[in-house]
Amino acid sequence: MKSYMKTKTNKLQKLKLFAFLITFLVASCSSSKKLKYFQDLPQVKTGTEFNMTKFEEVKIQSDDVLNIRINTVDLEASEAINNGNNVTPGIARNISTSGTNQMITGYMVAHDGTVDIPVLGNIKVAGLTMTEAIAKVRERAEQFFKGATVSMRFANFRMSVLGEVKNPGMFVIPNQRTSVLDAVAFAGDLTMFGKRNNVMLIRRDEQGKAVAVKMDLTSKEIFESPYFYLKQNDVVYVEPAKSKLLNADTASTRYISVLISLISLGIAIWR
Repeated sequence: MKSYMKTKTNKLQKLKLFAFLITFLVASCSSSKKLKYFQDLPQVKTGTEFNMTKFEEVKIQSDDVLNIRINTVDLEASEAINNGNNVTPGIARNISTSGTNQMITGYMVAHDGTVDIPVLGNIKVAGLTMTEAIAKVRERAEQFFKGATVSMRFANFRMSVLGEVKNPGMFVIPNQRTSVLDAVAFAGDLTMFGKRNNVMLIRRDEQGKAVAVKMDLTSKEIFESPYFYLKQNDVVYVEPAKSKLLNADTASTRYISVLISLISLGIAIWR
């Protein structure tokens, strides 16, 4: 009886050891440190001050779509202008905005940089910030209507997020003060295979050339990057880690090999 109990105890100890080895094996496959953002920020309760790049207003470009609304004492004139914010032809109409769909409406900026507004006529806005464009449109409106008020925003301030994120796609952003971190949030965060220290931002400069810059989300230095805030039509690409590529190439072989090894180890321990 004692021999039987001793044998049973030894088997239970071996099974515990076996379970520990499996847990250790799984835990060692992925380092939690690689999944953390801003690793060089000290963990203090009193708060940590660090530098952050200054936000600069985005400049309006050709092919941008602007939602323009003007309020005047002349309701008919206001209605004619505001109703001009129709669905713009040639623009995708089913673009995700934080998980919802949105119809893009507004005035398209022509290739010569102007918008053609009913009653007010052609006004050149390309190259201006939104604040400057609002002031220019208001100045024109006041030539026709005393005390006119103007509101304006981008209707197609969009970005694309690709690669190792949970919900890749194109997103229309409700305001222009949007950072690369916001882009990651819109896409549902990076997957565990996304390289947080190697996120690429692709942008077209004012000369029409493509510029690519790599950003490190694990460092607080990202807040100081001149590319921290996005511009219209930016593309954010998250590169997959090598482990993801290896898994894609040899997944079946590796899974079978590991499974056979674990079964063999379990049989050996039980004997």
